[in-house]
Amino acid sequence: MRRLRDTLSGLRAWIPESLLDGKGWDDLLHRIGDLPAAASADTCGFEMRLTEPEPTADFSIAVVDGPVARHLVTEGTGAPPDTPEAWLAKHCAGTPGPDDWIDWMVLAYDIVAGGGARRLAPMVYLSPASLRHPLDVANNQVRIADALGRAAGRNDFNQERRSLARMVEALPPGATIVFAAAVPDRRPRFIRLVVVGVTPPQLGSFLDRLAWKGSIPAVLRFLSGMHDVSTDFMLAIDVAGGGALAPLGLEMYPNRSNGVDDRALLSTWRTTTASDWRGMVDRLVTMGLCLPEKAAGLITWPKCHNVYEAQEVFRLSMGINHVKVTFKEGRVEAKAYAGLRFFPLAEAAAESPSR
Repeated sequence: MRRLRDTLSGLRAWIPESLLDGKGWDDLLHRIGDLPAAASADTCGFEMRLTEPEPTADFSIAVVDGPVARHLVTEGTGAPPDTPEAWLAKHCAGTPGPDDWIDWMVLAYDIVAGGGARRLAPMVYLSPASLRHPLDVANNQVRIADALGRAAGRNDFNQERRSLARMVEALPPGATIVFAAAVPDRRPRFIRLVVVGVTPPQLGSFLDRLAWKGSIPAVLRFLSGMHDVSTDFMLAIDVAGGGALAPLGLEMYPNRSNGVDDRALLSTWRTTTASDWRGMVDRLVTMGLCLPEKAAGLITWPKCHNVYEAQEVFRLSMGINHVKVTFKEGRVEAKAYAGLRFFPLAEAAAESPSR
C-alpha cells in the first residue's frame, strides 16, 4: 500500500457506515487519498456532523518528521510564494527561518464544505505555543501571530497580531491558549484559538470582553444541562481584529475523574472506551443534537484490534476524542472528533505505556 486511500480502503469494514459512507467516503479519499500510506501511523482525525443525515466527515492529520512531511515538501515545490503550500513545503523541509520554533502541527482538511471538488488549503494548527512561549510577553505574541499569517499564505500580519492581542487581553485568570490555527482561503480573515481553563462563572464576562454577539445565556444553559455527563471543556473561538466571530465551539469531554489537565484531554481518544461516551451521546440524542443512527455509529467507533496482512501484523486503534458543540446565529450543532492509528505491531510493542 503506497497511499492513504489504499490503507483506508483496507480498513473500510471497521468504519461505521452511519458516520462515513457513499459520497462522503468518496470525497474523503479524493481529497486526502494521495497522502502516503504511512500517514495512518500518525494520528488521523475524523470530524463527523451528528445532525447531518449524510455520512460525511472532514479530516485531520498530525504532521511529524517522516513521509507526510516529505509529501508536503514535494507537493509544495514550485508553489507561488506567500501561499499555504509554499509555507508548508518550506517548514516541513526544515528550512531555517522565523517559524523554526514550531515543533508540532496538525492539518485540518475541510472536505464537507467543498463537496470533494473545492480543494481548500487545510487549516494549520500550531503547537501549544503558550506552554513554550508565554503569551504575556509581547515579542512572543508577535512571533506566533506572524507564524499564523505566513501559514495562511499572507505577507501582512497586522490583523493576526490584533486578533491574538485581543484574545490574550480578554483571557480570565487560569485560562490558557493551547492551540492557535491559521485559516487560509476563508473570509472574513480570522485566526482560530482553542482555550482551556475558562470556568462557567468566568465564561460570560470573557465572551463580553471578546464582543461575542451570540447568546451567552444559551451557552450557559447548555453547559448546565450537560453537567452530569461532561464538565471538562475547551473553547474554540474564531477571532478577528474587532473581536470574536459568530461561531463559538465547546469541545466537550466525558466525565471520568477530577483533575484532568489539558494534556490528558488531547489524548482522550486513546484513553476512553465506548462506555465512557455513552452518557454524553445519549444526552445529545435527547437534546436533538445527534441522530440516533449517528449515536449508534459513535458507540461502535472505539476499538483496538490486530489486523493480519500477508507479510505483517498491524495494530488498529480507534477512539473518540471530544464532541464539539457549536453556537452560531441561534443554531446549535454538534460534531464528533474521532481518532485512528494503523501501524505495525512491532511499533506498538516499542511504545512506552504512557503513549
